[in-house]
Amino acid sequence: MFKFLPTKLDSGADTDLINKGSGYSQQSKTLLATALASILLLSGCQQQVADDENVADKTKTSEQTRAEDSEPMAQSDSAAALIEQFQPLYVAQYQGLQGRLQAEYDSLQAADSSDSVNSLLLDGADSDVNKSDTIEANVNQPNNSNQASTVATAAATKNVANGEPAEINADVDAEINTNTEVGKRDLTVLKRISLEPRKPVILTKEQIVERYDQAMEALYQPVTMPLSAEDIDTLINIATLVPQLFEDAEIAGRLSAKSPALARLVIQHQVWEQIEAQQVLDMQQMKQNQQQEFEMLMEKFNETIKGYDEQIAKYEQTLKEFK
Repeated sequence: MFKFLPTKLDSGADTDLINKGSGYSQQSKTLLATALASILLLSGCQQQVADDENVADKTKTSEQTRAEDSEPMAQSDSAAALIEQFQPLYVAQYQGLQGRLQAEYDSLQAADSSDSVNSLLLDGADSDVNKSDTIEANVNQPNNSNQASTVATAAATKNVANGEPAEINADVDAEINTNTEVGKRDLTVLKRISLEPRKPVILTKEQIVERYDQAMEALYQPVTMPLSAEDIDTLINIATLVPQLFEDAEIAGRLSAKSPALARLVIQHQVWEQIEAQQVLDMQQMKQNQQQEFEMLMEKFNETIKGYDEQIAKYEQTLKEFK
């Protein structure tokens, strides 16, 4: 009933649709490329801005740090109170240290003087005996150097007779020279070391207080201003005698800024004190544990002895009943 006829598009319409589709495709590609280029350009600009800001921040921070290092730091009230609080304790500790050093120096001087007197007496008594022994040794014993050369020559002659190279002299000479050089080097080092006790420098109370205050003031001076040798010596004494002073964050920060090496020494000293304190606590705990174990053993021993006593009493009672 129904007849379907095949439809046929016009060739002109086909051409228009194809041209429109290709135009849309090219336009979308162009828009996509433009968007990608914009994104890349925007990200590059943002990265450049971030880099510029980081460089500016670093420059500003370094300039600010240099400005702070070139200016003195104001001392806080808490740090000033702490420094004043530890001053009498440091003075007492330093005076005690001076007393110990002076007593040690006096004892060493007394020992040296007694040794020198004894050596003079012994030298006078043994001088004749040493002279006679020396003369007898020179007469009866040959020269050591001649004897060594004779032995070396004989060994070399023996090697030549056996068809071996005479290299023993070189080895012996090299060993002798090496030992001589080592001995001379050791003597040179020993001469540089002075075993003579050094007399300690005794400071008055006013001088100790003055150096203490001067060292504390030097910590708050500009970082660019180096510490003097006297201030460093005083700070080392403070760190040794009253290390609790540097437990304050402000004072420790100033010490680290002025002298990082000295700050590391203070930290090592504090760590060693903590280790010693922990060792003391461990020893005390171990003693307590041992005491508790000993008391428990004694209690068990007493209970055992008490049981034995009761059994012996029963046996004795039984024997009396049999009798």
